[in-house]
Amino acid sequence: MTITVTEKEYDAISFAIGQIETSVEAATDEEYLADAEVNLNALYSVMGKYKKARQKANEFQYIRAEVARRACNRGLRPRDIDKLTRQLIKRMQ
Repeated sequence: MTITVTEKEYDAISFAIGQIETSVEAATDEEYLADAEVNLNALYSVMGKYKKARQKANEFQYIRAEVARRACNRGLRPRDIDKLTRQLIKRMQ
């Protein structure tokens, strides 16, 4: 399953984490604290996945721009440039 998260939604998640962390600091109920910890870990996981996907997208765009710049006189189509970019990234890993 693929889920996309926009920058605005990412900011909303960050805000929610801040609110939960603030309420955890003032809470005394052990059940609430345990539940909040589980939910915070889930939100941190979503944020981590977003950051990783954003980093991969930025890396792809950077490498794609370099491939396009170097192959501009060869008359390659955009999908061919994308294909070369994916092959290059695969070889780099």
